[in-house]
Amino acid sequence: MLVAGIKTPVSLEELENHLREEIEQQMKSGLKEQKAFEISVQQIGQAKPLKTEFKKIDAENWNRPLALAAWISFVVSFFLPVYGDGQGWRCAGLSATAVSWPEFWHGNWPTIHLASLTLANLLMVASPFLLPQFSQNKHLLKWLRFSTFAALVLVWSYVLLIIACGGEKDLKVGCYVWAASFLLLCLSTMKVRNCKTELRKEQYV
Repeated sequence: MLVAGIKTPVSLEELENHLREEIEQQMKSGLKEQKAFEISVQQIGQAKPLKTEFKKIDAENWNRPLALAAWISFVVSFFLPVYGDGQGWRCAGLSATAVSWPEFWHGNWPTIHLASLTLANLLMVASPFLLPQFSQNKHLLKWLRFSTFAALVLVWSYVLLIIACGGEKDLKVGCYVWAASFLLLCLSTMKVRNCKTELRKEQYV
């Protein structure tokens, strides 16, 4: 199984436990240990098909429709008015260049907060590549969930800060579409396997 590429500890442990249980059942029916082992291995199946199925199941750790909605919303927000007369792409440019402002280096927190939004934008841009890859690794997916949640907090805290400072009149629809895209992305990583997924897994294990 390791050679075939099934390296996830949980998957290997489940396969091993199932194999041991199957061998025990075969031996109870009167077969010798070696024969029981051979029959049990045949019943579990070949390594490569198992690897393919485990990848399909692991891929269900994230919600594709929500992620797609997040990416579309993010792109659309760049062409909508976000703040005042500024469109999304202009505001993103301000955020990206804020690190060069004197206020940033003098410890002005609103400017630092604005500059940090670029990190959230970069995570969103990279997420279409990260989600499919990281969904196959429990630890990496956990890190991505934490990162998307941190980006969500970063984005919405900035929006709420503007509102608290009386700037809500300058906030346009694009700002809320942009902020909502991070909520959707965060939710897309929180999908929990359902009973249907577990039943599919049992069929192959």
